[in-house]
Amino acid sequence: MKVTKILMSKAIPGMVLAKDILDYSGKILVADGTTLTDKIISKLQFYAIQSLLVQMNDQGEIVNAYEDSHEDSPSTSDWHLEKIRNTKEFQEFQEEFYAYANHFQSYIDQVITTDVPLDLSYLLNSTNKVMGKSRNTIHLFDMINCMRAYDDSTYSHCINVSLICNVFGQWIHLSQADVDTLTLCGLFHDIGKLEIPQSIIMKPDRLTDDEYRMMKKHTLMGYDLLKDRDIDIRIKKAALMHHERLDGSGYPQHLKGDQIDNFSKIVAIADVYDALTSKRVYREPLCPFEVLHIFEREGFVKYDPAYLVVFFQKMFATYVSNTVRLNDGSEGKIIMLNKQALADPIVQIGSEFIDLSKHKDLYIQAIL
Repeated sequence: MKVTKILMSKAIPGMVLAKDILDYSGKILVADGTTLTDKIISKLQFYAIQSLLVQMNDQGEIVNAYEDSHEDSPSTSDWHLEKIRNTKEFQEFQEEFYAYANHFQSYIDQVITTDVPLDLSYLLNSTNKVMGKSRNTIHLFDMINCMRAYDDSTYSHCINVSLICNVFGQWIHLSQADVDTLTLCGLFHDIGKLEIPQSIIMKPDRLTDDEYRMMKKHTLMGYDLLKDRDIDIRIKKAALMHHERLDGSGYPQHLKGDQIDNFSKIVAIADVYDALTSKRVYREPLCPFEVLHIFEREGFVKYDPAYLVVFFQKMFATYVSNTVRLNDGSEGKIIMLNKQALADPIVQIGSEFIDLSKHKDLYIQAIL
């Protein structure tokens, strides 16, 4: 059997694994011979898997089980976001977002190449202008989700994470000064990626082991770019620590628990949420309930439970009374959340009330 190594970003449903994928402790995440699906790919992204070995046929082509069987790969569309994209509010939000993204790109490029002082007031004011185009925090999340369907550049991702961090800070009742600092933590968390050679970032072929190691150095590079700047130490730590995990499975220092700065823990949650709800070449943005399922299954040993619980309780409380579609095609209304299983609320379909926590074969696929 022929095999080839591919980037995680190149993985699509239907590819067949040619080697077990292990987590940091040596536990098998996905076994050899497994056919990739949207959910499996999202799980691997959640664990920050960078590459994988997949099967090839005798002609040297990557095997795709869906193509071979003439099946369509699974997909999820979110009609809730489609409705929002057609509103005047979203058009105004999108215009403000793009204006900020363009200015932010020019500004950060200048920061990286010169000693120009960081104008934090300008950045915070620009963030607040974008936030001002939404009615409330959940409406803001919907707007961000729509933007992620269009643009996934490093600059846009940093703005997304900063907006999420701003809301997060308000939810945990931080002072305004700390909310501002947390917002800046999100804005600068991935600045190190801008130091990675474009030949690596944009390389269409598989990366060498040295190139993989270079990619993971963006945390160290980001810290180096910020360490001598006259800014809050938590902003510098967020650039360094946002890929650390409570169980020590992260990088670059394999820190555990309280060794990780609290603001870095928050940025880590916002960063992964943004990644999982962003559009990819192989799928539409994941429904927030699908993202929550992943966090509930995999996340509480890696991310601070105190922050996770607040984040998802606040977010999903607003979805009560929303109409949703389940994976079996049925549609209903969310009646009540299950505090011990937020991703599995009670849904009314016709005259029947279904507790999704007791039906493990059913889950919310889209918000309508």
